[in-house]
Amino acid sequence: MRRHSDWFLITLILLTAAALRLWQLHSYPPGPHYDEAANVLITRSIAFGGANYFPIVPSYQGREALYYDLSTPLFWWVEDGRFSLQLANVFLSLLTIAATIALGRALFAGRRGRIVGLTAGALMALSFPLLLLARQAFRAPTLPLMQALALWCLWHGLRRRRTGWLIVGGVLAGGALYTYMASRLFPLWLLIGGLLLIVLDGKQRGLRLRQGLVFFGALALASAPMVVYALQNPDIFLGRLYEVTQPESSVTLAESIGLHLRMFFLKGDPLLRYNLPGRPYFTGPEGILLLVGLGLGIVRLLRSGQPLERAAYGLTLLAPLMILPSVISVGSFPPNHMRSIAMVPLIFVVPGVGAEGVLSALAHWIRPHPLTPSPSGRRGKFSALKLNRFAHLHPASIALTTVAILLGSAAVARTYFDWASRADLFYETDADLAAATAWLPAHLNAGTRVQIASEHLEHPTVRIANLPDVTWLGQTTLFRPAPGREAVVIFPRSSPPPADWAAWLEPAAMDGIPTGPDGGPAFAAYDLTGDLPLPALDAPPETVRNEALTLLGTQANPVFPGAEGEVTLYWQVDQTPAYADLTPIVQVEENGGAVLSRTDTPLSHTDGWQPGEVLIQRMTLRIPPGTPPGNLRMQVTWVARASDHYLPYGFGGVWATAGQIEILPTSSFPDPESLSIDHRAGIEAAPGVRLLGWSDFPLTRRPGESLPITLVWQGTAVEGERADLPLDVILRTTDGKESIQDNVLVGPQRYPSIRWREGEVVVEHARWQLPREQPAGTYTLVMRIGETEVELGPLEIAGLPRQFQPPSDILPSEVRLGEALALDGYRIDVQGTTLRLLLVWQALVEVETDYTVFVHVLDDSGAIIAQRDVMPVTGSYPTSLWAAGEYVLDEHVFEDLPPGRYHLRVGLYDQADGVRLTQQSQPNLDFIDLGAVDIP
Repeated sequence: MRRHSDWFLITLILLTAAALRLWQLHSYPPGPHYDEAANVLITRSIAFGGANYFPIVPSYQGREALYYDLSTPLFWWVEDGRFSLQLANVFLSLLTIAATIALGRALFAGRRGRIVGLTAGALMALSFPLLLLARQAFRAPTLPLMQALALWCLWHGLRRRRTGWLIVGGVLAGGALYTYMASRLFPLWLLIGGLLLIVLDGKQRGLRLRQGLVFFGALALASAPMVVYALQNPDIFLGRLYEVTQPESSVTLAESIGLHLRMFFLKGDPLLRYNLPGRPYFTGPEGILLLVGLGLGIVRLLRSGQPLERAAYGLTLLAPLMILPSVISVGSFPPNHMRSIAMVPLIFVVPGVGAEGVLSALAHWIRPHPLTPSPSGRRGKFSALKLNRFAHLHPASIALTTVAILLGSAAVARTYFDWASRADLFYETDADLAAATAWLPAHLNAGTRVQIASEHLEHPTVRIANLPDVTWLGQTTLFRPAPGREAVVIFPRSSPPPADWAAWLEPAAMDGIPTGPDGGPAFAAYDLTGDLPLPALDAPPETVRNEALTLLGTQANPVFPGAEGEVTLYWQVDQTPAYADLTPIVQVEENGGAVLSRTDTPLSHTDGWQPGEVLIQRMTLRIPPGTPPGNLRMQVTWVARASDHYLPYGFGGVWATAGQIEILPTSSFPDPESLSIDHRAGIEAAPGVRLLGWSDFPLTRRPGESLPITLVWQGTAVEGERADLPLDVILRTTDGKESIQDNVLVGPQRYPSIRWREGEVVVEHARWQLPREQPAGTYTLVMRIGETEVELGPLEIAGLPRQFQPPSDILPSEVRLGEALALDGYRIDVQGTTLRLLLVWQALVEVETDYTVFVHVLDDSGAIIAQRDVMPVTGSYPTSLWAAGEYVLDEHVFEDLPPGRYHLRVGLYDQADGVRLTQQSQPNLDFIDLGAVDIP
């Protein structure tokens, strides 16, 4: 009778679990989410592409491969899509529940084992976190099954002393390492349990040691490929672990421990994607059974009894500690239910122990039966009397258990489907993108390109749909098609268009968009054509054109100091770029060259851009607090990331002025304590002017160089009008001699102190020019404002060796560029595929501008094959340091040139505006032709 009732409950548990996991599986949960879609792509590549990723899939931050291999047959037999992965997880979940029921019976003998196993299985069937995972397409559910099977085989082998069971258990335990990142501590828990058994079972210690060697030997062999892979690829094996354990973005380790202690039955995972936010892992009654089970486990571990059963309690008590992978993930919004999956199934055995203890106490309280010795006096005869205590409870307990399971299933089903039908979850799980990919094929004309905005480029949720010709926009990019072409642009809810883009695109909005659970459009779609007029733009001051793009104009919103501002650049694609990874870089500069803000936006597939398209690129710039009001210059460049090749503009430089951005006056001044100031002072330098401090500056300079230093000022209360204040920059020797640079005004030139307001903080990026004739030596840098002197620190002026005779072994040139500089001669050396060019420049007079040297290597058609743009002597000796009559030797090296004939052109230009120096004798030429050179 008891066996029939056990099978009835097992069947009820599994059928209930199956119903909860299969009902409306095609519809709930929404998705597929990014990670689920990535799993589809991986499994598809195995099923239909012949890929072999054992033991780890290297892409997507490294993913253990077992789940994908197990799911592959379903891609052949059921569906090439997420549903097959969901179905695989349903099967895995049901097998895990069945294995856990069997595990409870293996860990604990007799009636106790049956109650523990059935309770654990029932709780797992009704567990909201496990139900949630079982219905999704994540790989994590593979781990509990492997752990349950490994422990079941291990305990069978220990009880029955069967080596085969131990070997199978070890292989399964090693196989757990191929399931999910949280599995990596499982062998450690097993080792602790094994050591505990050896300590407890002193009479059979030799046997237990031999059994341990068999089990852990099999485990080691099974895990060897993973260990080898980890040693050979530590960046992949540990990459994701390193990412989620970085503390600066979330909580401390101590805080994470506290959050995980609350996770069990107080407050759980906060992320909607993985939980009903804040819902604890266990319900209140389950939490009580968990605490009772922990208490009973400790008591039964410590009191005398069967060593194997005591070891089972010890291993069960380790279950709460198996959440360690989630605990250390302090950079990933702990607690995390999915990263805590390693505690399953043993964590459900704990409330099973509690339930068995409660039932035992209840039976004893309802109908106590004194134990009397049998006539033989043997204690083994007590067992029949003990069983009699439960005989009268058995029918009622079966009925109550059945009702409890059915009511529990109804409750968890309601909770789950309330969660799964939430509108915010729909958008959180990328279901808006999935809806767009399903809608698109019926709304595309022949030749229409698809543009999709997304937080992640090449989003897997889109890729699994196999849409043709997709252009990935990110969240800050848009293309207007070339004339005569058409494109459909998709903006999901997670990446909506900026307000000004939405207004501009409104005439192209498409109808018939599917609705989301909130009743609104699931995404926005626009049918763009090449004749859609561009919005009003600010044209660049000069033509900005490189080999692939021409800047049409910019839109830059005014911005306050300490805030972020947006600038949008409109580029026409003149020809398809030769590089797939072009990145635009924009920086905001003051007139003196100080860079206040810099930003870049890495792009992909740039070698697929079509001529005639207009690239619309929005970029965010943060203006530092204390930046004075006024217009600042915006500089722009393009670089191919992999090769670090900068695309030159027509004038030869790699930076060009795109326009200006206006810095607005602010009435909200920053707290000086919040500013990063290397040397704080708080000196009342003059009436109405306080020097808050200054930055570090270079400790060594050469004669003629500028000395960059950041001064932080503050306007203070003053009677009348605050005057413009001159200051003197002094270099003072140890014996008191001074070199003075006077008539320098306090504050930036565009915002002198007379305009400051009380409390206003002004950050000045000063560049003080050192005299070219300044003698070498050690000085103290002093700033004097009226009667106030401030010592800023020591400064070493280095000696500067100069050459006033040209080398003898050069080809003469004597071509003047402008009024001040000349190319006196050059030397060309060819060694294999390496070309060395020595340029000998001469300063005819002193110049204030730092010119950039360009060297172009051209083929016979005039195309640039290689080039260098750098200040003289590899950027180490700018022209502003040269003395009149000085010769400067400037070498440029080009390696790995293909065989052929090339032509060399050199020249000088001002990087600030791109203007080249022209030949004095031929003003129409802004370069010097050095003739042809052959590479053999």
